[in-house]
Amino acid sequence: MPKPTFRKKSKNDDNSIAMFSNEKISVGDIRKTQMITTFGVGSIVDFKDDTVIIASTDDWDYNPNDIEEIENRKIFNENLSVITDTEYFLMPRTTQSTNSFSKGKNIASYVFPEKLHCSRCGNIYDFRELDIKDRHRCPQCRNNLNASRFIVVCAKGHMDDFPYDWWVHNGKQCPSGAKFPRIKMINIYNRTDIDSLRLECTECKATRSMVQVFSENALSEFQCTCKHPHFKDPYARVQYGCHDKMKVRLRSASGVYFPITKSALLIPPWSKKVVNYIQKNYGILKAVEDNKIVYAIRQIIRDKSISNEEIMRSWNAVKLSMEHKKKRSELSVYEDEYSILSKNENENEDNFSSYTASIPKRYRPFFDQLAVVDRLTVTQAFTGFTRITRNEANSVAISQYPKPWLPAVELTGEGIFIRFNKEKITQWRMANSSRYRRMKKAMEDSKFTFEAFSETYVLLHTFAHLFIREISNICGYSTASIREKIYSEISDKDEVKMCGVLIFVSSSDSDSSLGGLISVANNEDIFEKIMDSMLDRASWCSGDPLCISSMEQGYKNLNYSACHDCTLLAETSCERFNCFLDRASIVGLPNNQNLGFFK
Repeated sequence: MPKPTFRKKSKNDDNSIAMFSNEKISVGDIRKTQMITTFGVGSIVDFKDDTVIIASTDDWDYNPNDIEEIENRKIFNENLSVITDTEYFLMPRTTQSTNSFSKGKNIASYVFPEKLHCSRCGNIYDFRELDIKDRHRCPQCRNNLNASRFIVVCAKGHMDDFPYDWWVHNGKQCPSGAKFPRIKMINIYNRTDIDSLRLECTECKATRSMVQVFSENALSEFQCTCKHPHFKDPYARVQYGCHDKMKVRLRSASGVYFPITKSALLIPPWSKKVVNYIQKNYGILKAVEDNKIVYAIRQIIRDKSISNEEIMRSWNAVKLSMEHKKKRSELSVYEDEYSILSKNENENEDNFSSYTASIPKRYRPFFDQLAVVDRLTVTQAFTGFTRITRNEANSVAISQYPKPWLPAVELTGEGIFIRFNKEKITQWRMANSSRYRRMKKAMEDSKFTFEAFSETYVLLHTFAHLFIREISNICGYSTASIREKIYSEISDKDEVKMCGVLIFVSSSDSDSSLGGLISVANNEDIFEKIMDSMLDRASWCSGDPLCISSMEQGYKNLNYSACHDCTLLAETSCERFNCFLDRASIVGLPNNQNLGFFK
């Protein structure tokens, strides 16, 4: 992963800073799946020697030496396109596109934080001051330099280095008149806590403690810099201004970066191989005469097993979609997926295959369907990110200029779909809906955007978490590699329209097709034992009685009885940031067993 080199001081003016040079240096490697989640655009990544921020996607679709390479990275998923209002998706550049551990290739990044600190002499340097060949050494004592621990961010997504000069001088200019005075950060008590850190200006000898930097109003007088360091021009949007207060954070703190992703299954008819070929070449095919379209498509796919009628149906479907494309809600896409998954007859397409399995007799009153999805394809797109809060209204753009595509990866795997009994769900809702008014109010107060919230979602979501924790002991996959998709919808007439859970594992290589989930769903006895064990474990937590009786846990108090010991999962597994969970909805309370769905 290359980055621009350090900018250097001008020889004519000790206070001025020159422009970037054209030389680039590789600082490390990132898996392409991480480029869509943990280490996406705008994230700070600590490599062995350098700390950088992943740059915007502005040059992802630019490669004048290899146009075919860009075409090969294109992904089409009709449902995800209508959710995100994009034409197509683009995979990150990799050295080997067939392996999930492929190395990044020409994914730009920039030095951030731009302030470097020497732990021996305490000097703080701007990275532009240093020679690129000797960028890791302190010019004064030759000790290793480390990226600054402190940065400032605002809720609108702006981010910058901590203003050491501003802080030590209490927002005023240095009395010495130096434009860029040298600041030292000294550990006065030789401890590791922030109470022992003091800043000192070497020019005017002013000092100030760092102890108050994390307080709510520490930077109330410091104006937001409107800086987006992941852009090539960090101040490209400064004209829009920002009135939010900047807050001090550690650069590695979890609240500095919240990636926003959207995903959708590749379902019939879009899972057909011929449809995918047509989508990728639609720009060329739309110019072909109608009486020659079948022949033109055959020249592309070269598959004699596909009939002319199938080619024509696929062409008409793609053409209708392209000509009448309009943005649909995410809920409508979930309805399409739920409809396909709920079919009792077998489905067998190029990228999607499912069949119905038997439900253990003990659990037939609770479940209407148990389906095995032995082949599925999921497209996961990266749409933006937020800082400080998870409010998607403050999502930061991942490119400086508008793009008709979003970065994404295509994952293959297997899964289990469980459709709940609507009558049982309705009965449970009617009896327990009042319990979740407090959770709904907490969601509204926190401005957490989630239109599909309902007590049914809480039940299904909690079930998915408990089921994943239990099934990982049997299927051979770790809990972090298993994911969930919750299908929950209540109609305007207060009727249950969707009540299902898809538990699946997916990755960009064959590791997600080992058959672990399939073997569980195909065996009634194993599935029954997993359910029995899940309910038994869920009935007790090491945090009880505090956990089971709690109604204020998790992010912004959006969980009830759910903690790391009993319910929470890795955030890669959960579709809602480990929120909207309540173990009591599954097993009940000690003084109210009827609250549990499986009572």
